[in-house]
Amino acid sequence: MRAIWGRVTGAVFGAFDKAWTSICWPLIGFLNLIFRPDPQSGDVSSWKVLLWLIANAAVLSAAVLDLGDRPLFWTLIFFLGVHILIIMSSLRIMHEERRVMEGSLAADKMTFSALDAVNNVSILASSTAFYIFGLAALIQTVERAGLAQILRSRPTLPNEYSEYLACILNEIPIVNTLLNAWANLAKFSDNLSAQIVYNGMTGNAVRVFIVVTLSIIVIRAFLLRFQQWSHEVSMAHALENGTVSPDAVKTRLVRVPTTLNSHLMKAALTHPDTAVRRRALSAMARLEVPNFARDFIDKLGNHIERDLGLAHIRETLASMNTSARESMAGELTASIEKQMSTIKDAIDMQTRQRLEELRSMLRRA
Repeated sequence: MRAIWGRVTGAVFGAFDKAWTSICWPLIGFLNLIFRPDPQSGDVSSWKVLLWLIANAAVLSAAVLDLGDRPLFWTLIFFLGVHILIIMSSLRIMHEERRVMEGSLAADKMTFSALDAVNNVSILASSTAFYIFGLAALIQTVERAGLAQILRSRPTLPNEYSEYLACILNEIPIVNTLLNAWANLAKFSDNLSAQIVYNGMTGNAVRVFIVVTLSIIVIRAFLLRFQQWSHEVSMAHALENGTVSPDAVKTRLVRVPTTLNSHLMKAALTHPDTAVRRRALSAMARLEVPNFARDFIDKLGNHIERDLGLAHIRETLASMNTSARESMAGELTASIEKQMSTIKDAIDMQTRQRLEELRSMLRRA
């Protein structure tokens, strides 16, 4: 009986996994085409994120402000579908990243890449906000257009949209407590939650949908992101303290996360302990942090451990094949020439010698 149950649950999970992948794959590919994330770090251009925010805000504004003339019911359905799929896709990637970190999944067996645009923090955060705001706009659209009566009563707030938004926010744990406290202090309502009453089967079905999507998908995505962040901070401290080797950490990572990168760079630049600075530099080189060589050389004047960092870069270049070194040449040559031009006194002659070695290696590529 247990074996049959195991096969049934395995088949159900497999079908769900395939369906999830099939739904998310087209959107992930489309967003990668639009945003063109950095292939090494997953970073997205700020101006593209800004355009994304403006375009989505325009759709929401049209839905909220023009309800009397043009109810945008189907547009909002599509709008919400896109954003919940972005959150689901990011959730899938974060789940697989966690499995890689735990050692239960090989990095090359991940369904999607951790560097996909949907896994970018800015896009994930904006999609979460737009999904919440969009739900409020959809309920307002449905009721104003006379398509259905979802709410029997709602709180009295400064404007109609804020009343619908309060109904959505009331379904989010912790946020509902803060919302009630604000409404009470601002003298809008003694008990805001008590004023929200859903209407019949339709209204309560909508409420269940809101709670399920917000609790199971949206909040889980943010909890996973927070868990990742805390693990990255712990890894950074372990590397700085020397309690774990860079090679051991490398086997647990799909990519070098921004949090880990920034913590190590800060330790390499400013930590008062020489041993910690050196361990941080060594870890960044061993973990093959994206753009480490370029960023280090660009900030060469700020580094105390210049010689050690340049030595790590030299070792990395020496271990590369010809094509990889040629690619690095295009990335590093301008930075090296810029730093060479700033070296004027004899104190920095050792730094000049290291830079000349790097330049010579890149020219031979």
